[in-house]
Amino acid sequence: MKLMTYRLLIVVFAFGLCADLLAVEQQEYPRISLCGPGGGKNPVSRDEFITLVIEGPTLSYEANPIPATEVVEYVNKLLDVKNVSYIGVYTREGTKYGDVVCALDTLRGTKAKNIGLSMTELPVGRQP
Repeated sequence: MKLMTYRLLIVVFAFGLCADLLAVEQQEYPRISLCGPGGGKNPVSRDEFITLVIEGPTLSYEANPIPATEVVEYVNKLLDVKNVSYIGVYTREGTKYGDVVCALDTLRGTKAKNIGLSMTELPVGRQP
């Protein structure tokens, strides 16, 4: 009985060690940063990133809403066309916290390496 318990423990322990090898490789997500207004020491040129605006539950690019089902593909194409890896995100005044979190979660599925979220809200009608 005691020998059976030891063998069972060894099998469980070995399986636990091998589980990491058998697990599906996890995707590396982009880093999300909060960006404040002001004098940065090394400002980034506007042609080095794409700018999106969270307007309620939708994302927009250059005042054009992006269909919710096509956000990842659309942004990936923009990143490829502009040859950049950084996304700048603004929020419109009155946007709910949950909409911001949902949009950022969606953008994590893109090929971007970094996502910068502006801490200043855009007034209605103003473009970044």
